[in-house]
Amino acid sequence: MKIITWNCNLNLVKKFEHISKESPDIAIIQECEKLDENYFPNSKYFWLGKNEKKGLGIIVFNHSAKVSESLNEKLIYFLPIQTDILDIIGVWAYNYRAAPKFGVGFSGNTSDALTNYEALLSSNSKVLFAGDFNNSVIWDKGNKENDFLNINNKLNSLGLKSSYHEYTNEKFGEESKGTLFHIKKQNKPYFIDYIFYKEMNLSKVYVGQYDEWISLSDHMPVTAEFQ
Repeated sequence: MKIITWNCNLNLVKKFEHISKESPDIAIIQECEKLDENYFPNSKYFWLGKNEKKGLGIIVFNHSAKVSESLNEKLIYFLPIQTDILDIIGVWAYNYRAAPKFGVGFSGNTSDALTNYEALLSSNSKVLFAGDFNNSVIWDKGNKENDFLNINNKLNSLGLKSSYHEYTNEKFGEESKGTLFHIKKQNKPYFIDYIFYKEMNLSKVYVGQYDEWISLSDHMPVTAEFQ
């Protein structure tokens, strides 16, 4: 089973071939447009957003799937999807920007999503919590609930682990790869896109190469393969 998360930086329709050729089972895509559920062949497309050109999408290939009844649209953006193989919460975290942009009552904090979806995440079934977190331990200050160290600790307590860090044994904040290149500069890498998982056997993780993907987006896709 292959999982990909990628912030496509708009115009997914024009870039879809680059994802489909990787033959994923599930693709979690940020900054993508609203499309019909059956727009892409042999798949289901689920989307959440306020701007029809720029939201969070999840593509499930060759499996049955539906939006979970636990969806909380006040969380910007966390999209729970139930499939016949596992449960997914796709992530495009707005963090502190959500309330100023969308109004009182909205949250983009991953910490709030973990509280809201704790029952789903704590189940004994296969679970993914994956996407663009816009966060890293390098930006942690003090001991705020939404600091990435606290987010990772909470996910670990629920049985979820970061696939990249499990596979590479690299420490958070000391990653040898970048998933975001600020203003597309190769010398400004950050690691902010993660695939957390539980109850699955991880076999491989890789991050897209700068030269191959930078013309498409400032983010590189992260791919995790499971047996």
